[in-house]
Amino acid sequence: MNSMIRLLPLALASALPLAALAQAPSAPSAAERIAPAPHCLDARDVRQVEQETPTAIAVRDGRGQSFRIDFSAACPGVNEASALRLEAPSGWACGRPSEQVMVDGRRCGVGSVTPIDNREFASTARQSSRLYAATLPPVNVTATGKPSRGGSSPRHTFQASPAFCFATRHVRSWNEDPQGVVVETNPRRNGGNRYYRVELAGSCSILAGATSVEFQSGFQNGLICGNPGDRIVETPSGIPGDMRASTPRFARPGCSVLAVYPKDAPDQASR
Repeated sequence: MNSMIRLLPLALASALPLAALAQAPSAPSAAERIAPAPHCLDARDVRQVEQETPTAIAVRDGRGQSFRIDFSAACPGVNEASALRLEAPSGWACGRPSEQVMVDGRRCGVGSVTPIDNREFASTARQSSRLYAATLPPVNVTATGKPSRGGSSPRHTFQASPAFCFATRHVRSWNEDPQGVVVETNPRRNGGNRYYRVELAGSCSILAGATSVEFQSGFQNGLICGNPGDRIVETPSGIPGDMRASTPRFARPGCSVLAVYPKDAPDQASR
C-alpha cells in the first residue's frame, strides 16, 4: 500500500519568517525506521521542497538531510502547485518505478533519489526562490501597517530561507579556514543552523590579520544570501587616526559573497 504524504509547498515555506521556521516543532524521531537503502528518503518526514528545473526537485527532511529527486520526464510547476504529495511504498522514496510525485493532480514519475550536500540544496533553493518570486502576480497594499517600535512608519521586510541566508543581526562570531569563512549564528533564529559556510569571490586580503569584520547586505535588508552586493567588509579598528572610521560603509574595502549555506545539519537541540 502506498503512503501518500503531502509535501510542504514552496509557497508556504518561503512565506514563513526565519524565527517561525526555527521554532517549528520537530517531527517524531524516525530512528526506529530503517531505510531499505542508504540513499532512500523518508517520505514521511519531508519539510521543504524546491524546484530549479522541470526535471528535478530538491527536498530536505526533518533531520536536515537533503536529496535530489530526478523525474523520469519533465515535471514543471512544483513551485506554484497548490496540492503536492509524494507517493512511495512503505513511505520510502528510493527511485523505484512505483514512486511518483503528484503535482495538482498530475503524476510525475520518480526516476532516481540522490543525497546531496547543503551547498547544492542551497543553490537550488536560492534559484527556486527567485523563480517563484518572478511568477507572483502584482500586489497592491492599501492597509496601514503597525508602526515598528514606536516609530511612525510601518516596518516592511522580506523574509528568506535559512537554507541559503543568515541574518546579520544574529551573527555571533566568524573565522577563516582553507575553504573560506565560517560564521556562527543564533540557531534559534536561523532554522536551527548554528554555522554557515560563506563562499567569497576569491582571496580576501582584508581578512589577513583582521580582528573585526561585518557583513553588508546588498539588498539592505539585513540578510546575507549571496545576492548581488552582499559583502564582508573591514570595520574600523578604533585606533585614533584610523581613516576607516570616517569612510562610508559602502566605500570600505570588502569582498563579495557568492554563496551561503549551512555548514552542518541543523542543530535539533536548539529548536
